[in-house]
Amino acid sequence: MRGWVLPSCVALAMGCGDDGSGTGSGGTGSTGNPTTAGPTSVGPADTTAGTSAGSEGTGTTGGGEYPGTPPELYCPGDPSAICDSNEGPLLAGATTRSIIPACYESWTDLAGDGSYDEGEDDYFDCGCDRLCPADRGYPGPDEGEGDGVFQRAFIGGFGHNRPATGVRGEGVGLPGVGEGDGISLRAVVLEQGDLRFALVTADTVGIFRPDVERVRTALQDAGLDVDLLVVHAIHDHEGPDTMGLWGPDLLTSGYDPAYGEQWRATAVEAVTAAIDELRPVAAMTLGNVDASTYDPMKGVANVLRDSRDPWVVDPLVGAARLVDEEGQTIVTLLSWACHPETAADENTLWSADYIHALRRTIEQGSQWSTAPGRSGVGGTAVFISGALGGMMTSLGVEVTNPDGQTYQAASFEKADSLGQIIGEMALDALDAGEVIETPQLRFMAQSFELAVDNTNFIYAFENGILDRDIIDVSGEQGIVTEMALVDLGPLRMLTVPGELLPELAVGGYDGSHIHAPGVPLVDPANPNPPDLESAPVGPYLLERVAAGDTLRTPWIIGLGNDELGYIIPEYDFILDDLIPYFQEAEGDHYEETNSVGPHMAGVVDAQADALIDFAEWLAG
Repeated sequence: MRGWVLPSCVALAMGCGDDGSGTGSGGTGSTGNPTTAGPTSVGPADTTAGTSAGSEGTGTTGGGEYPGTPPELYCPGDPSAICDSNEGPLLAGATTRSIIPACYESWTDLAGDGSYDEGEDDYFDCGCDRLCPADRGYPGPDEGEGDGVFQRAFIGGFGHNRPATGVRGEGVGLPGVGEGDGISLRAVVLEQGDLRFALVTADTVGIFRPDVERVRTALQDAGLDVDLLVVHAIHDHEGPDTMGLWGPDLLTSGYDPAYGEQWRATAVEAVTAAIDELRPVAAMTLGNVDASTYDPMKGVANVLRDSRDPWVVDPLVGAARLVDEEGQTIVTLLSWACHPETAADENTLWSADYIHALRRTIEQGSQWSTAPGRSGVGGTAVFISGALGGMMTSLGVEVTNPDGQTYQAASFEKADSLGQIIGEMALDALDAGEVIETPQLRFMAQSFELAVDNTNFIYAFENGILDRDIIDVSGEQGIVTEMALVDLGPLRMLTVPGELLPELAVGGYDGSHIHAPGVPLVDPANPNPPDLESAPVGPYLLERVAAGDTLRTPWIIGLGNDELGYIIPEYDFILDDLIPYFQEAEGDHYEETNSVGPHMAGVVDAQADALIDFAEWLAG
């Protein structure tokens, strides 16, 4: 994410673009068992060296007692008895809801720079509905109309004071592709036996764990029996500021509590609707393709760029399609790792960026001016951002689409081209994928304490710019976060509470993950290059998630249930000597200013290993 900056390009938190909770409580669900929606307590953890530990207690299955400490939530078999068995058919339901802010006023960006300049730019004092008396369909004055106050809804990403002017739609971007764009929330519910899992994805820049906990509480208050909820922000830089970093100025939050209530209520509504839509899954098709194999000249560089040395990318586009007994698509899960920021900082229209065209391609098919399009598979497409940190971006990428058109500057034409290209790759992944007729569902989660070294974060927490409670972690200031692991047949998904640099997921320090002909592993002009001889050795995270099973497909759910900024390998975590976390060090070290600290990668690794180890034991 591109963070908001102090005077000398100092980001106060969570990444933006560069270039130029888990507490469930009592209550009773529909089965009569206590309901939860995630971890229920905080287990001890070493927050400096990354040693993991779970909650106290003993896990048991038919195979006996777990030799270590089990996670605080695991299904099947959790001691709370909320999820004793995953026997029986898998059920799935999915739905989509708009989360375009209900109240904001529009304006005219006279300078075309994406920033509202008071006294220079004009705003329309028309109230929440943005309709003035001269507009067709004017229903009469509404809240805020004519009050002389500009009601702004801030876009999350890049700089401060970037209010939205409206919603991107048909007529903007490639012909026929823009229709239906905007800001949406998608919910998927999976149920098997006593287990129920809900995944909510939102077209926003990031969602903190306290908001996740509020959704969990609301689900419980609604009487919904959800054992584990994962809320994933796709990290959209053309969507609402749901974190607070991109308000009118450096020290004023851009988080709107009323909008927070709106999207959380919509999340509950969407999960409810997905539960109502539950139906048997006849089969799951699971596959992936290598994006670098589609362009022999540019490789992955036709769709993706790494803006931080070393150049390491995860080139895989993943897709998992669930169909019902009639062969109709219920939901297609999609995995790719690249910042949704193609329209860049001068855009002021709500949009899902390239992900709109990607999802549209899966659901409805692709559409080109001269080249043949592909047919979609119907159903609901749900996008999951992978290891996109450090910096997986389309900014600066020269994209050539099947029509032969090339786009490099930020635009919706470029976003639509990119999204449809990746969407067609995902359809290829399904065409070549493995069909699994009886996928089995398992999941587990663990919350943990985490020391926060970044003084900018602490300042923002203490002053209400970011919504976070500070706790004492072994004498240091810190917070509580969480991770989860979900098995769906051979698909294993691990949530990570931030933007993981891809080298932590795939390695590639030897140049094996460049996937772009002619691109150097390290820019020879870098004045402060990474010391690759000190880089960590494998197996790397995605290898460990697969746990030695060549038939298993590992995915990262980045920004899962939290957004704590960039997760950077400790060997290359370099801070400015004079004002660390305020001024970035020479070379490619912007991400450090938006990171919890150098220990974060170790903590994530350790917590992941603990979940993976238990998952292997639980599966027998």
